Amino acid sequence: MIKLVVFDFDGVLVDSNEAWADIYSRAAKATGLKKDVAYDDIKEHYGKPYIDVLRAAYPEVTNDESTVEKIYSNFIDLASSEDFGSSFKLIKGARKTLDELKGRFTLAVGSGNTKRMLEKFLKKFRLADYFRFIVTIDDVKKGKPSPDMLIKAIRHFNVKPEEAVYVGDAASDVLAAKRAGMRSVAVLTGALGKEEAVKLRADYVVEDVSKLPEVLSCM
Repeated sequence: MIKLVVFDFDGVLVDSNEAWADIYSRAAKATGLKKDVAYDDIKEHYGKPYIDVLRAAYPEVTNDESTVEKIYSNFIDLASSEDFGSSFKLIKGARKTLDELKGRFTLAVGSGNTKRMLEKFLKKFRLADYFRFIVTIDDVKKGKPSPDMLIKAIRHFNVKPEEAVYVGDAASDVLAAKRAGMRSVAVLTGALGKEEAVKLRADYVVEDVSKLPEVLSCM
């Protein structure tokens, strides 16, 4: 019996992945790198800590720690700006799904964002009150695909891994769920395509979160 549903944020509840890709490119350009990075080039790394995505996007500077730190600093400045997130959109059906699930399950968020960033966007979209617990990269030693965030969530509520499910849009989400012993639901509104989600052996693959109540009723 499922008691706890943990959601990733970007690509699951909010359409934001393209905007993140844009500021990775802008941060690098501000440091002197001219190469643009497209969303499709880096989406396989989504869900990992920001700096790991930057390293994957710009492998030519991976061994230049000074440059990596400069890009990362620019990235944080851009992500923290007031206008960042103006293009984000709530994914269709997300609020209705949360309304339906709130009374049936304990809901939480496990996101690779910083706590400050996540709280900013939960407030922007009026989603904070749906969730009884949030865990971010700031709360753990290792980001996804490490299971640390999810283990922290299930321990917080004192539930067994098999009583919890993680809803994500990236390969790192599916892997983190598996490593935590939880069931995984992959949504196709973010980084994963159906073929890749099946290949990763996500327990369930759905078009978007609106299908989640139906999936949970089968568990």
